[in-house]
Amino acid sequence: MGGHKTLDGIRLGDILRVALEAGIGYRTGKKHPYQLERPGMRPCPIATSTHAYRMVTPWMAEATGRGRQEIYESLRCGSW
Repeated sequence: MGGHKTLDGIRLGDILRVALEAGIGYRTGKKHPYQLERPGMRPCPIATSTHAYRMVTPWMAEATGRGRQEIYESLRCGSW
């Protein structure tokens, strides 16, 4: 994949856009370009080595209470 996509082909910018629309914050990091943040939860690192379906989708499902398939489709489309 390219330099701005996860292992399963989701653009990092699309993940951040969907996270912001869902009310999830993020910060930049050193080892990983971004980390999703939610109070009371461990951060979710996002980088080109991340597999969005295995790592980001379950984390966002727990943070938002939405279904995993709905979240993954939103990540693929780039918006809710």
